[in-house]
Amino acid sequence: MANKKLTDSDLKLLLEKQQSLLKELLEFSQRQFAESDPVGLEELLSQKERCFEKMQKVDSLLEKWYMQFDRDLKQDEQFLDQTLQDLLEKILNSEKDFEKVVGREKKAVSLQIDELSRQMQYRKEPVQQRAKIKNMMT
Repeated sequence: MANKKLTDSDLKLLLEKQQSLLKELLEFSQRQFAESDPVGLEELLSQKERCFEKMQKVDSLLEKWYMQFDRDLKQDEQFLDQTLQDLLEKILNSEKDFEKVVGREKKAVSLQIDELSRQMQYRKEPVQQRAKIKNMMT
């Protein structure tokens, strides 16, 4: 489609392609919650990136189509457009939720690093400078 002149009927094809890519992106977005292996997560993020690149190509074709054909959407095109909006909203929510999870994990790791740092500092101090626990007789 990229090498030929766009026709009026290409809009539906472009919207369907965009829908397909958004479904794929939503699947990747939801799978990242379950991925615990760093290598697997990296591969998943690479797949998402490739999907975004394809989306950009379709977006540029859609932009070209809208510049060539100035008309209202037909009923089936409106339905597809609404489906695309719904998919985009689901992806956005999924990505925001994942960002929260990563943020919590990052904060937990930072706290663990701080605690390890304190422990290492405590171990480095000479014994006489460490807090001493008094023996209490009862």
